[in-house]
Parts: sequence; structure tokens; C-alpha cells
Amino acid sequence: MKLGEIREYMKAREQSTLSDVATHFDISKEAAGFALDYWVKKGKIQAQRISCGTGGCNGCGVADESYQWVVNEKVIHWV
Repeated sequence: MKLGEIREYMKAREQSTLSDVATHFDISKEAAGFALDYWVKKGKIQAQRISCGTGGCNGCGVADESYQWVVNEKVIHWV
């Protein structure tokens, strides 16, 4: 698993949970979290905590984190 692969995965899916990323790449949640945090710091994705009762934990009592791809649309004006 490379950081670029996670970037492309998030770009394609636009939103995913920490568990989904860990499962997709067959890595631990900790490893997925480190990679996702890298992209959060770069401003490419945003993290959001899912609390129980919002459908994020399916009644298991354990909250998960959701990540969303940040679309940076910059307008370039040619002079």
C-alpha cells in the first residue's frame, strides 16, 4: 500500500470510512489512519468522526471515522 494508492482510492470513492480503507488495502486501522492523516495534513481529504446513532457503527457501540475527498476548484484567470 502506497500513499498514492490511498489518494486515488479516496479520489475515486469521494468518501470512505477508516474501516473501509483498512479492509480494501488489507492493512490495520492504525496503518490506514496514518496514511489518511497524511492526506488530511496535505488538505486533500477531511476527517469527520461518526458517532453512534448516526448509522456509523451499526449498533456495535464503536464509532468510526469518515473521510471525504476535498475538491479544490481553483479558477485561473489568464492575463
